[in-house]
Amino acid sequence: MDEENFRAFYEQTARNLRAYLRSMVFGQDILDDLLQESYFRLLKAKLPDAMEDSHRRNYLYRIATNLVHDHRRSRKPEPLAEEPAVPSGAGSLDAAQDIGRAFDRLKPRERDALWLAYVECFDHREIAAILRMRTASIRPMLARARARFADILRRHGAGE
Repeated sequence: MDEENFRAFYEQTARNLRAYLRSMVFGQDILDDLLQESYFRLLKAKLPDAMEDSHRRNYLYRIATNLVHDHRRSRKPEPLAEEPAVPSGAGSLDAAQDIGRAFDRLKPRERDALWLAYVECFDHREIAAILRMRTASIRPMLARARARFADILRRHGAGE
């Protein structure tokens, strides 16, 4: 991939990839490192120039997901904190932060799948490729993750 094409691809994908990584990791330092490493590994992979941008984007998200999983495995487990309350108040900054905290209560794979499906709008086949799962497993996993997320929100007064 030449420099001009890489710059264009980076401009198209960096903002969304950063948001995806932010949904999975805490800390600006590690976020920046994972973002940079994702693009570095993409370039190092020497993919064919004729590869469609959508396939290249899927490959980039797979790299980023794998890096996050590697990072999670390398960290020492932290003691579980008491589950944060998620008060209602939709529309405010506090509500958005509370929803973010509720989202963080999901299992990492559930969080990844929901983000890829509903924020990045990947289809089930693409999500399966990124998360290295069977395509047939994605629909039930998304249904369980949505139900669990709704339950977390309901338990903390967010309503329907």
